[in-house]
Amino acid sequence: MQMRHEYLATRPLDIYGMHLFELVATLGGFTRAAEAAGMSQSAVTRQIQALEEKLGALLFERTTRKTVLTNAGRTLLVTVKKVTGDLDDALKSFREQHLDAPKVVRVGFSRSIGLASLPGFIAPFHRHSPGVRLQVSHANSMELTTMLLDRQLDVAVVSSPSRLNPALQIRHRFVDEFELIIGPGLLNPAGGGPSSPSRLQTWARKQRWIFLSPSSSTGQLLARWIKRQNWDVKPAMELDNFEIIIHLVALGLGAALVPRRALAAYPRRNLLTRLPLKHRCQRDIVMLTHRQSTLPKHVRSLIDGVLFS
Repeated sequence: MQMRHEYLATRPLDIYGMHLFELVATLGGFTRAAEAAGMSQSAVTRQIQALEEKLGALLFERTTRKTVLTNAGRTLLVTVKKVTGDLDDALKSFREQHLDAPKVVRVGFSRSIGLASLPGFIAPFHRHSPGVRLQVSHANSMELTTMLLDRQLDVAVVSSPSRLNPALQIRHRFVDEFELIIGPGLLNPAGGGPSSPSRLQTWARKQRWIFLSPSSSTGQLLARWIKRQNWDVKPAMELDNFEIIIHLVALGLGAALVPRRALAAYPRRNLLTRLPLKHRCQRDIVMLTHRQSTLPKHVRSLIDGVLFS
């Protein structure tokens, strides 16, 4: 028995220590971590100092103004987030299966995916799984992928990443096409018929353009496509939401490229003119989950029920 006690006493990390370290790292300071944990700042400091002594490495650089992770701390945080995320996920599944806890599916949708697309993802799920609660997050693709890796989400619906983390798996892939639209008062470069590439280039340079923010992968995709058309245009406005962009175009404030699905749900399409394009921009939308052999039945129900193909 004494050997077991000695073994536990020499372990540098326990679940409590991992959560406390993650809390300080995530909140960026001992004071905020102490408030969140319901502890005194000195108690949190002692716990982290003891952890550093056991590991033999400094985890935080402390100044009077800020607390930042060292290289060793950043390395440890990656492992700790995975361990605590896996544990939280396992406990969530345990409560749902054995303690009659409400079943919950946590799904994140990228901001660049129009709200008009959401019913196609979740309407069948609501019909077939009325007793399951859906928690929906809305963020950019990078944030959602991080949340999925940290086990804060069960499913993420994002623009297809250029590189997929090996811990994640694509469950579905959908093609999304873009339309070029203008609003009232803007001249159609071809008078309603097809326009030549050179005429479209000349027309494009004279327009006020409303772009999706380049901070998103879809915004970068659209910027690259526009560059390939040799339109040589600059944005007059940048936003992170296609529904708002469509509204602004309908008010006559510019031209924009928007997803066809988002455009289909706009109630005042008579205010918009679609300009024909010889080659449309396309993106892939993917549903991501953790790479695991089996998924809980209620998570699988959401994935299997999507209406898009």
